[in-house]
Amino acid sequence: MKQNNTRKPSKRLRQKLLIYFLGFSAIILGALWLMQTVFLDDVYRIIKTIGIEQSADYISENIDNYNITAILDDIHRQNDMHIDVYDTTQRVNFYHLYTSREERDLSTDYMPHQLRNYYNDAKEKGGEKLFLEEYTSVKGGKKTPHMPQSEHLRVKNMTCVRILQDGDMELMVVLRWAITPSASTVATLRFILIIITILLALLSVTMSLIISWKFAKPLKDTNETAKRLAREDYSVSFESYGYREVEELNSTLNFAATELGVASKLRKELIANVSHDLRTPLTMIKGYAEVMRDIPGEMNEENLTAIVDESTRLSNLVSDLLDISKLQSGAMPIDKKIFSLTTCISDILSRFTSLSLQQGYSLSFESSEEVFVFADKARIEQVLYNLISNAVNYSGERKEVIVCEKLADGIVRVEVTDSGKGIEPEKLKNIWDRYYRADKNHQRAVVGTGLGLSIVKEILDLHGAHFGVFSKVGEGSTFWFELPVYNEN
Repeated sequence: MKQNNTRKPSKRLRQKLLIYFLGFSAIILGALWLMQTVFLDDVYRIIKTIGIEQSADYISENIDNYNITAILDDIHRQNDMHIDVYDTTQRVNFYHLYTSREERDLSTDYMPHQLRNYYNDAKEKGGEKLFLEEYTSVKGGKKTPHMPQSEHLRVKNMTCVRILQDGDMELMVVLRWAITPSASTVATLRFILIIITILLALLSVTMSLIISWKFAKPLKDTNETAKRLAREDYSVSFESYGYREVEELNSTLNFAATELGVASKLRKELIANVSHDLRTPLTMIKGYAEVMRDIPGEMNEENLTAIVDESTRLSNLVSDLLDISKLQSGAMPIDKKIFSLTTCISDILSRFTSLSLQQGYSLSFESSEEVFVFADKARIEQVLYNLISNAVNYSGERKEVIVCEKLADGIVRVEVTDSGKGIEPEKLKNIWDRYYRADKNHQRAVVGTGLGLSIVKEILDLHGAHFGVFSKVGEGSTFWFELPVYNEN
């Protein structure tokens, strides 16, 4: 059964931000509604419990203070907390020393048996009792069982009883604090929550639209410009604005556009140059073959030699293109062995002997001693051949090529110098590029295919060797590379 890999279209940034903001607002509002409605009594009780215990602790710390009455009055005024202090030294009748109630409220007065129970429970629990109690209060008068239920007010109190010692006197402090929020308070909180809910929903929608526009605008512009780049319009410019990530992305895309433009231009030049190099030997081979076929007496050694030479040149060009591809893909491993670099250079130069004799080239080799290296001999020979061939191609009218082998601090440096017109400084950094040609007027190479420097770079990179070029316009160029000298010790 064929699997369907079609993906659903993704939501736009604006839609996602709106969903996220609304979801965030819903979570906050849900928490507020739960805290202010469902858990309001619990939260209120926890707050009151902590407050009444702190007040009891403060009274305990200052019970022997001569100004204790003022302290009790302050606690009462600040917290609207009822405070009563009894002298329990006699253990029979409790003497009422202090009360914070300015007017006697019979509904909240303590009965003798109630005070006795408070005292006994506190004693059993180590001197403190904390509990909830509920009673019916009638505003403006006594509690009456015959009054309608709607006239009664159900009140919950948090009561803390603590036994204290003030010298020889034993005291019982009773703190009572109402923990039932009034109906008006609850109604006010709910009204405020409704207003907050509406405002937060509107704010979420507005903020999501504003922020998504600010986020999406630079990304949308980058996307539109990237589409032009995909259509091979390398003149595009990505405007860096918005925020740092977009600026960094646009800077990277600008760099990529520049590099792609250069690569495209060089690729076209490579195709044109390679096509020229391929067409020339094919044309010559075809021409010589037709002459030998159509004209009697032209089947001679000279024409056959020309066909063989052009076939060899064509084969070398294809081989160089394949070598570059293999080297860059890692399909051509390095096989290192110990060999004489000095002998290798001499052998390469001997291949150009006929060229020197026939066309007047001067090739010389300077070396102080024989040097051995640990490297891939076949690949290093390829490097030397390409560098010398390149020097021959661009040696100019003087036709002088000097190969120099220098030894210093365990490193051998090979320099290949030509007597050509040199390379401009701004072109040196690109001279090793696969698609780059310093001389835009392509000429058929005297020896080789014109791709030698690209192969040299790939081989030396695989060896981890240092290499480079320095040139002076009008005086020629020197290509060099360095390898560690092999030491048996």
